[in-house]
Amino acid sequence: MYRQIRFFHSSRRLFHSPNLRSDAIGIFRSALKAVTPQEMVKNALSLSKTRLRVQGSEYMVYKNVYVVAFGKAVLGMARAVEDVLGHNIIRGVASIPCGLQDAIKESGNEDFIKSTLLRPGSPIHIIEGAKHNLPDDRAQYAATQIQNIATQVTENDILLVLISGGGSALLPSPIDAITLQEKLKTIKAVASSGGTIVDLNTVRKNLSKLKGGKLAQLAYPAKVVTLILSDVIGDPLDIIASGPTVPDQSNPRDCLEIFRKLKAEEKVPKSVMQYLQGMADQPKPESQNNREFANVHNVLVGTNRIAVKAAAAEAANLGYTPIIASTTLEGEAGEVGKSFANLASIALTGNPIPGNSPVADKDLTSENVINQIKGAQKPLCVIGAGETTVTIKGTGKGGRNQEMVLSSALLMQQAQQIFSKEDGVVFLSAGTDGQDGPTPAAGALATPSQVNEATKHGLSAQEFIDNNDSYTFYSNFLNGRDHVVTGLTGTNVMDIQVLLV
Repeated sequence: MYRQIRFFHSSRRLFHSPNLRSDAIGIFRSALKAVTPQEMVKNALSLSKTRLRVQGSEYMVYKNVYVVAFGKAVLGMARAVEDVLGHNIIRGVASIPCGLQDAIKESGNEDFIKSTLLRPGSPIHIIEGAKHNLPDDRAQYAATQIQNIATQVTENDILLVLISGGGSALLPSPIDAITLQEKLKTIKAVASSGGTIVDLNTVRKNLSKLKGGKLAQLAYPAKVVTLILSDVIGDPLDIIASGPTVPDQSNPRDCLEIFRKLKAEEKVPKSVMQYLQGMADQPKPESQNNREFANVHNVLVGTNRIAVKAAAAEAANLGYTPIIASTTLEGEAGEVGKSFANLASIALTGNPIPGNSPVADKDLTSENVINQIKGAQKPLCVIGAGETTVTIKGTGKGGRNQEMVLSSALLMQQAQQIFSKEDGVVFLSAGTDGQDGPTPAAGALATPSQVNEATKHGLSAQEFIDNNDSYTFYSNFLNGRDHVVTGLTGTNVMDIQVLLV
């Protein structure tokens, strides 16, 4: 078991809290609570006798609903659907992360357990897979069961598709020309070379039987209603979980260009390269046309903007001046972490750290954000959200949030003349799904004194960051004191950053 930082809720303060760690955690927790998938689904669905209303559209239901679901947040979504539609659901399959049901049961929160786990005897079959967010045989089995349902529904049926972040790993159905392991090796090659979520999911779509609109094509002529909880910057429906019910505009040539751009050609299995090269000059099959998507209704039910607004509200409640810097953060995690250290310097002195100009997301370095920080009454809370990447050069264990935080801590340590007050700054970055990379941590938090404290305990933060080993650093530092470990949360709207000054 991993040590968890407990969440705290505090009454309104009119002064600077002596415990910024607790406040940062509380603000992050408020963001999580705001994106509970159950509430977002129930806001999108309503049933009146035999009429199902979904954001302006109506469907006749009479025991003709089939449910397929895949993603880190779909268990709660499925329970909400079950609450609304009840006996109208004939059959379903939900592909969810390994250990999610146990994590929910072990949370000790009875309301959370009751509202998230499916009812006893539910017609929706749960399959857990994709350990450490990587496709595996269990997830592939779930994908096969989902494919079976999609091929069996008729024009009189409704296929209700529930999608959230993590859906790509939980719906692995590789084309016949390659194996699951070859597809996984390809995805790892793109990810380790700094590929974005758009790059990753473009490759996934072109190597899958179900992604890139193919699930909807299999279900035609049934009515397909898809409820989507976004974990992608800008909420592009064709990219979230690789768009299994959205027409695909990409092609094999795009994949080859991604490999070239990332200098990853040598890392990609030959079977994958041969398949994509062979398909590159062929036109897209005629089957992917408007007719097969005429019965599809894709509905976006939740985004990270909801989480960020809740975080800002909690920060204000705690006595901070909230500043929302961005909901679309991207770029190298380490550079973004340095930018947050620079924002802390601007809040303290009016100027960035001398001699440091990290190449980070443009929103963080915008004149608007900087002016807001300079003019804000302290204490202040700068909030960011989005999804960064890490170009892996070492052999360690980590995640983008932990790498971001450790990079920020290193820069703050190098600018000790600015950050002389040890408890005056806290920076947190964590994943709303509770899983940062292939680790059991959601993220971590940094203070200006963290690196020096670690040095006293024989830990070289620079060596850990050079080896992409941020998880090991935070695990070993003061028995995991600055790790943020929530367990799997049952939701996923990317990452949240909280800077308190």
